[in-house]
Amino acid sequence: MDEIASPDLQLEATHILASLPNPVFLLDGADRFVFLNHAAEMFFDSSATMLTGSELSQQIPADSSLMALLARARSQMASVADQGIELASPRIGMKLLNVQIAPFGDRSAHEGRMLVTFQERALAERLRGQSLFHGAARSISAMAALLAHEVKNPLAGIKGAAQLLQADLSPENQEFARMIVEETNRVTALLDRMEGIAGGGQVTLSPVNIHEVLDHCLRIASASYGAHMTVKRRYDPSLPPVDGHRDLLIQAFLNMIKNAFEATENKSELTIVTSYARGRRLSGAGAGRLHVPIQVEVIDNGPGISPELRDNIFDPFVSGKPGGSGLGLALVASVVADHGGLVEVDSAPGRTVFRINFPPAGQEVS
Repeated sequence: MDEIASPDLQLEATHILASLPNPVFLLDGADRFVFLNHAAEMFFDSSATMLTGSELSQQIPADSSLMALLARARSQMASVADQGIELASPRIGMKLLNVQIAPFGDRSAHEGRMLVTFQERALAERLRGQSLFHGAARSISAMAALLAHEVKNPLAGIKGAAQLLQADLSPENQEFARMIVEETNRVTALLDRMEGIAGGGQVTLSPVNIHEVLDHCLRIASASYGAHMTVKRRYDPSLPPVDGHRDLLIQAFLNMIKNAFEATENKSELTIVTSYARGRRLSGAGAGRLHVPIQVEVIDNGPGISPELRDNIFDPFVSGKPGGSGLGLALVASVVADHGGLVEVDSAPGRTVFRINFPPAGQEVS
């Protein structure tokens, strides 16, 4: 009996590996890449053509626990697995992984070849988080419905005073008066929106330029609480619009930016990065698979989020700030969920990244 797989079977096996949602890659005896599936290309943020033949240590620090696990699997020529392995590098960022490593093929023919499979721990947390986002939305909207009337009254007074002052201000200060009027209008609309949610209302979405939203938020921040911070923008100008509610997106990003400003104090830096992450998809019960490639990262160099808060940071009333309400990030979670998106956080001392992904405008669930 011929034990060699037919070319059709080999091609089918390759397609199966390429379609797996988890990163899978094959290393030779010198830890050089031999094969990577599509998910592995996305994980290492590079193509299989570029990676094949290069050493794993060029992507992952040589002293990482993954390398020790790989050496153990090769010395024992047996499958090994571990959970909660932390990987960090400039290319892949910070990842928490479950790892499985197994010898591959005939030992005599392919000495030391290892098949490595990653499962990102954040995936399960993201899926769990999506169900919590809507709970956060309900909590916030119920409170907003109760407070909206009391908040709208002083907002109307603030807007009227700004409009009266605008005519008497110098041209350079009139821009600030216009900003006050614009922001009071936006907050009033936000409160109307929250009242609508409490009464079962739906979000009306339209194409939005995410860079215009981010720049607007940064202008507000620099004119108020963010004077001490250095801001860097790294935008991908080719990004398509998102289907969004502009005022809600502004509120969500303002909350994240304000948190970063408050966490960093002096000599601090905020970086906003936008990119097209083509492999990012979100699955949900009854919702099919949604492509969420439009990615925004809000990065600060503050002290980081404490481990005991990290898993619940998007829950209402959870805050690491003295006197904090714990509602800002819960609102972020609510807004992102309403946009069919995904939000997650990676945090370590000196670097905290809030990563938000949205579907492009006009996308249908597949």
